[in-house]
This record gives sequence, structure tokens and C-alpha cells, in this order.
Amino acid sequence: MILRRIIALALILTTLCCIVQATTLTITARDEFDQTSVEGASVYINGAYVGSTDSDGQFTYSHSFSDSLRVGIEKSGYKYLNDLISGSKTSFFAEMIREEGILSINVLDADTLEALSGAVVKISGTGTEDSEATDSSGEVVFEVPLQSVYVLEIQLPRYDTTQKTVEMDQSTKKVDYLLKRNDIIVFQVKEAENGLPLPGTSVYVEEILQGTTGSDGRLTTYIEHERTYDIRIQKDEYQVFEESHFFGSDEVIYPVTLSKSLYPITLSVYDTEKRPVEFAEIYIDTDYFGKSDTYGRSGVTNLIAGKHSFEVRKAGYEDWYNEYTIDGTDDNIIAVIEYGKSDVTIFVEDGDHKAVSGAVVKSKNSTIGVTDSSGKITTQLLSGQDYTFDITCKGYKDTAITKNVPKGSTEMEIILTIEKETDIIFIGGMALLIIIICAAVFLVLKKLSGSKKGGSRGRSGRKGGGNL
Repeated sequence: MILRRIIALALILTTLCCIVQATTLTITARDEFDQTSVEGASVYINGAYVGSTDSDGQFTYSHSFSDSLRVGIEKSGYKYLNDLISGSKTSFFAEMIREEGILSINVLDADTLEALSGAVVKISGTGTEDSEATDSSGEVVFEVPLQSVYVLEIQLPRYDTTQKTVEMDQSTKKVDYLLKRNDIIVFQVKEAENGLPLPGTSVYVEEILQGTTGSDGRLTTYIEHERTYDIRIQKDEYQVFEESHFFGSDEVIYPVTLSKSLYPITLSVYDTEKRPVEFAEIYIDTDYFGKSDTYGRSGVTNLIAGKHSFEVRKAGYEDWYNEYTIDGTDDNIIAVIEYGKSDVTIFVEDGDHKAVSGAVVKSKNSTIGVTDSSGKITTQLLSGQDYTFDITCKGYKDTAITKNVPKGSTEMEIILTIEKETDIIFIGGMALLIIIICAAVFLVLKKLSGSKKGGSRGRSGRKGGGNL
């Protein structure tokens, strides 16, 4: 009896042990694409959080359930995994499917930053192999798994092919890529004389105007390489540059120097009466060029286009100066020079050629000066003109005398002769004095004559009385 009870108890205990015996479940989380361990994934059993995967992507769970288990695994960047497994199962392999994000790619011109449409973008990477063309805004959009690095290749005719890598580490990502044109030619135009940039220069390719150079003397154009083109570059006042040129694949800068145009120029010198002036010295841009010939003309010289200064000098004439822009519209420059001033010494004298001081000399209602003690005045007068000199001086008659200052003379002397005034008082006084003297002489003579007559009578009476 006791033995039966013992055996029965043993059977009951054995049954209970079998019933409550624990089951160990090992959960392994792996990335579906590269089969790498997914560390830190949260594990849920029947909706309750029970732990997270280790560095090997594993989590061990012991239980005594005989029924099926609801296993859930959650990790940022992956879709939530939810699966029902048998309670007796000891291992569970979970392939974690990555969430997908939106990768937006904008393609722009590297120089202008303008959107480029029609650029083909190829993308390759984790579970993705695709290609699309950018729209009118230069954008293309791909939906790709997260947590991956993708290789991009961007192609567009006349642009260099570009390869880039992008890491999709967020649900929405937008990146910009710049494409550099491979058909760029930069025309660099400089002035041959000084090496400075030449703005405003017109550039023609195959007789089609591409534009004009800017302040830096540059113009960027776009033409297909590995071809020969007819080039023409021109600017007013410069010699035209023309050539056929083969542009290689690596050629970017096309340097050109322009020389100013040369124009034949003559300079003719005349006086104010339109008569040629011979032997006038001519200077161009301050450099001595030569002298005018018998016809007043200089030799022909070629001048580069642009502004130049011209100067004419000749003794007895005023210096002439002017600036002209040489552009081929006029090949003969006329210089009309005016007579210069002459150093003139004026002498005023009387009829006996004696110097007259204090004489006032005027011409054209303007006082030239007053003579000094030597009868002299120094002044400057324009040559090639007639001057009427009005001379006034106390004791002399007012006098007007016309003299000519010869053309081109640099110095000369002018003698002006004036007459003394007649002194009526002096003459009257002298006449009166002469009359008085004559009257006195007459009276003296008369007195002397009367004295002689009286003496003769006295002598006669004395004789007669003696006789008595």
C-alpha cells in the first residue's frame, strides 16, 4: 500500500516536471541585404518587451509556454518584424527589412547654377539598381532602403560625367550636384601694346556672334571640342583677328592679342591768311616728327588708332596744339597758326633826332607806355599787323604814325618822330623885344643926331663975336 503511494507520487512529480520544464528560445536578427547583425533591436514576446539584441544580433529567451509565441522585433531604420512561432521552437532567425527613404537629387550647372534637365542619374547600392532623368527643375527622386551607401553616376551631353557616393542615413535626404561643361572655351582678349584686358571685343565663331568680352577681357562660350572653327575677333580702332582653329578636348583658354589699327596721317600748316607755313616744327604725342615743307605739309606717317596730340611750333607764331582721335575717317589734319608776338622797342624823337621823354604812346585806344629819359618804350606786339601809334607830349604836336610789324618777326625797333609846337608867346616876346631894341636904337641915334646939330651952331656964334 505504501509502495503504491510512493510510486503514484513519483509518477505525479515526474508529470509535473515535464509540464513546467522551461524552453530556451534564441532569436537572431540579421539585415536582409548584407546579413550583418542588427544590434540593439528591441524584442517583444506576446506584445511585452523582454530585451534587445546584443552585438551579435542575438537575444535569448527562456519560457515554459507550450502554445505558439508572438515575436516582435523593432529597430530604427528597419520595418517592424512581427511573427508567430511554435512554443517549442528553440531558435528564430529574423531577417530585418530596411525601411525605405526618399533620396532627392538636384543637378545644376557648375558655372551658372542653373538647373539641368535631362541629366541621366544612375543609382546602385543595397537592393537598388535604377536610373532616371532629371525633370525641368533639374530634380530626380529615388525611393531607396535606409542605412546604405549608394553610388551615383550623372551623365549629360556636353558635360563631364560625374560619380558621387551618398549615404542614406535619414528618411528624407536632398543633395545637389554640380556638372561642369566640357565644351567651354574662354576667349581672353588683350591689347598688344600694353597687355591689358580689352573689354567690348566682339567674338565670332563660324560667323555667329558669341558675345563681347567683359571688363576682364573675357568671354565664355560653349562649342563642341575636337573640331575646327573659323574664328573672328574685332573691335573698333583695332586690327581684325581671324584664323581657323582646332579646339582639342583639353583646351579651355583661347588667348588673343589685338593691335591697334594703323592709319596714314599728314599735317598741313597754314597761317591765318591760309598761306602755307614752311619749316614749322611738328610734334606728335610730344615727340618731334619733322618740319613742314614749302607747301606747309608734313610727311605721311602711320598712327595707331586712338587719341593723339599734335603740336606746331615756329618762331614768330603762336604755338598750336590740338588732340584728334585717329580712326581712319580723316587723313589730313589742318593746323592754322596765328602770328606770334614780337619784342618791339619804340623810340620817340623830335625833328633833330633828339630823344623825347614823357611821350605817351597809344595804339588801338590802348596805352602802350610812356617814354623814359632815353625816349624808349619796350612792348610786345603781334607780328604781321599794321599798328597806328598815337603820340602825345607836352610841347609837341599830337602825332599819329602807322607802322607794320613784319610777319614772323621776333624783335624789331620802331622810330616815331614828332614835331615841336610853335610858341606864340615866345615868338611875340621876341618880336616885342626886337621892337623895343630897335626903338631904343632909333632913339639913341636920333639923340646923337640932335646933339651934333646944336654944337655946330654954338661954334658959329663964338666966331662972330670975336670979330666984333
